[in-house]
Amino acid sequence: MNELLTFRGYVVKYGFSNDAGWGTGTFASEDNLKQHMSIKGSITSMDKKTLYEITGYFEEHPRYGKSFNVQTYRKAPIHSTKEQIKFLAGPAFPGVGEKTAEIIINHLGDKAITQLVKNIELLNEIPGLNAIYIPIIKKGIEENIRQEGQERLRYIFFENNLKTSILDWMDNHFDQDNDIIENIFSNSFLSFAKDKEIASFEELDKVAVYFGLELHSPERIAYWAWKLADDFLFASGDTYTNKDYLSRSLMRKLKIQDTELLFEGILYAKEKGILKLTKNRIYTEESWREEQIIADNIIKLNIPTKNANKEGISWEINQIEEEIAYENKIKDFKFDEKQREALELFANNKLSIITGGPGTGKTTLIKGIVKLFNRMSGTEDYAIATPTGRAAARIRETYKKSYATTIHKLLEAKELNKFQITQNNPLNQKLVILDECSMIDNKLFASFIQSCDRVRKVVLVGDANQLPSVGYGNTFADLLELDFLKTIKLDTVHRQKNGNGIVDLAYKVLNETLEISDLESMSNVEINFDYNNQNTMNKVTEIVGQHWDDLEKRANHLQVVCPMYGGGLGIDEINAQIQNEFNENVKDKKKVYDRGDYRFVVEDKIMFLKNDTDLDLANGDVGKIIKINYDAIGRLKDVLTEFNDKEILLQPKNFSDVKLSYATSVHKTQGSEYNNVLLVIDSPKYNSGFINKTLIYTAVTRAKDKIVILGDSDLFFNAIKITPPRRNTTLIETMLEKRETNG
Repeated sequence: MNELLTFRGYVVKYGFSNDAGWGTGTFASEDNLKQHMSIKGSITSMDKKTLYEITGYFEEHPRYGKSFNVQTYRKAPIHSTKEQIKFLAGPAFPGVGEKTAEIIINHLGDKAITQLVKNIELLNEIPGLNAIYIPIIKKGIEENIRQEGQERLRYIFFENNLKTSILDWMDNHFDQDNDIIENIFSNSFLSFAKDKEIASFEELDKVAVYFGLELHSPERIAYWAWKLADDFLFASGDTYTNKDYLSRSLMRKLKIQDTELLFEGILYAKEKGILKLTKNRIYTEESWREEQIIADNIIKLNIPTKNANKEGISWEINQIEEEIAYENKIKDFKFDEKQREALELFANNKLSIITGGPGTGKTTLIKGIVKLFNRMSGTEDYAIATPTGRAAARIRETYKKSYATTIHKLLEAKELNKFQITQNNPLNQKLVILDECSMIDNKLFASFIQSCDRVRKVVLVGDANQLPSVGYGNTFADLLELDFLKTIKLDTVHRQKNGNGIVDLAYKVLNETLEISDLESMSNVEINFDYNNQNTMNKVTEIVGQHWDDLEKRANHLQVVCPMYGGGLGIDEINAQIQNEFNENVKDKKKVYDRGDYRFVVEDKIMFLKNDTDLDLANGDVGKIIKINYDAIGRLKDVLTEFNDKEILLQPKNFSDVKLSYATSVHKTQGSEYNNVLLVIDSPKYNSGFINKTLIYTAVTRAKDKIVILGDSDLFFNAIKITPPRRNTTLIETMLEKRETNG
């Protein structure tokens, strides 16, 4: 173990720093301000004019030499006459030298600094003190008093292993006002912090407990009940849980056996409005409110509109068919019966819901809807939005005038999933079409639908048979269950050029009628079943190698898709194998960055994992690494990347939202389409029971030209016989009740 050492002195300058408070700097000795050493650690809140006592240990870097790793720091205690003179002659009091400091100390004695802190006006009574120094000393002492509380709090965080990033966040948001910050820590801190994404809930809880929140208080139990309920919703996709599950979870987490105590905590949560208890169900406040918002706004939108007569609409549709035939060079193009019915439905209603599988012409129908709206309204004021950037890009590829964007961009997202477009500042577009609606969770859909007060027509499009959203809720599938909503199911398959068997495969998976002989006879479908993982991995790298040149030019040329991250044929292992096999930059240390168990290399194919409007990046955007930059002591400085034909510089905090994407999950491919898909099924011991018909169907429908299925044949055929359980939601029930109440 490294020997802990303590030094006194001042921060002279800072080098590198990041938003988490970690940084590098130069530290000057109190005894000799010209004697410097390099320091690093969570030090960026240290003031340059303050005398500090730092504790830590020295480290030797092979390239950058010796530096002192600061473990804790605090404002240096000042006791002796010598220490007080050095303090008053230090950087906090510019111009005040040792002689002036001695005048003050000689008059006020050994506790001079303490006396000045209590009564700064004592300076006016010191004989021989030059008046020009009095305002300088006053300012320095006042700053010292202000910093005293800050350093005390920081020392508390260091000593008690509390997350210092929490204190940094509070300092930034409350102008380092120690009284306000400590008051918040001591009074309902969990209530203040739960929606702000300051740190993990566990770390917030540690702070609240240290500052006085009792371990078994109703308040603490209540917020843990909310946290555990929220975790359950995201893990299950349900919009509610029950008392038994929540009680058991609380008992395990908080080690409480007293059921009466638990019940008091749950009731406290109900009284504070963070949990909603009704009909033996327990909702988080958010999940309850979102279902209410969706129900209210869908019912409000579900009204007919006054339009031209049926013959007039039919004539307009005929004209649109001629336009599409001319634009796409398709002789005698005609909408099929259901597409035509959907256009008529759209013309006569404010809300339209359209579902259909692969090849049923959803994108063509979207184009027709936009054209019909333009003809009916005389305006092109419309928006097409999707949950992911890749889904929006795919629409733009096939319908160049769609201007498709993400829902987050449409709603002008800010940080913490907050939006500038809201119920009070609604959308101004006259027509809004949402595509890939099966991917949209309740939280995002509620934010969207409540912003549609000024929108004349809303169209929801999707494939109800695909995987549901990652977040909780089952909005699109639930809406399709309601008979009183205007819905159309497209069922004519158009994407069958050259005998493409991918669509046939998708529907056979969906209907559970697939046989091994079907796979062997389908065009554009190749199987390579093998129970030996190494053989399968070799086949994956062989196929990737055959396509490598094209993959380097177009990221969507080929995609490896896996159900699992772990295991011998999981996403992480396949990504590592492809990277090592084909990216020659892996041999150059300057072009490599290791983040834990994950390695990133210049020219790697990567995926961005969240929506970030500042960077103009969306969840699911695929790009590549251009350059990796390091700072002077070998830490990651930034990474130059390319997404959507634009160079984007990612800071370390942004790069943490990046993963390799030679292989990716089925969920992450939703909304995207690839020329070639390699679906890799791992052996049963690595799956957790969620490989099912819906997952296989979603993976298959990502392929445009060819799909290759590799891995365990037993698992594949067993999976297509498993229908995943429907999520427990109450949107249907809520809408039926509201409709009955409203007449």
